[in-house]
Amino acid sequence: MDFREDSNKADWGDWQLAQEMVHLRGLGAFPSTRDHVPGWIGEAFTADEARRADAYLAAAVHDTARLAAIQAQPLTGDMRWLADQLARAWALMDELRDRIDDSVALMHQGYVAEAIGYVKWSRKDGIHSPAPAPAASEAGSGR
Repeated sequence: MDFREDSNKADWGDWQLAQEMVHLRGLGAFPSTRDHVPGWIGEAFTADEARRADAYLAAAVHDTARLAAIQAQPLTGDMRWLADQLARAWALMDELRDRIDDSVALMHQGYVAEAIGYVKWSRKDGIHSPAPAPAASEAGSGR
């Protein structure tokens, strides 16, 4: 994939980059635009911005398998309490994200999503496909 050489989003934070990445990848749900999405991502982001957006989205995915492995260990006292609190926090976070995704016009979704650093619709299938790293020959061919 060919990425921009110079950023047009230099003042954007990772959350804003992730929002744009989710929007562009979401356009891949339509057969008429699916083939254009990689090019649009390359036009919209530098390689570093795409990496930052993907890292932000990946960090929002709960590592439930790892937590289950920890909880399967013989934990006592504070360790058991911490593991249980993490599981509870993740469940509540998922409920909050569901409410943001399912809300219509009852609230300003962007305001609430930004408060918790959530990118609306980022839990849809295909959204976490990382942008491919540029090939060595493409890295310097900016736009």
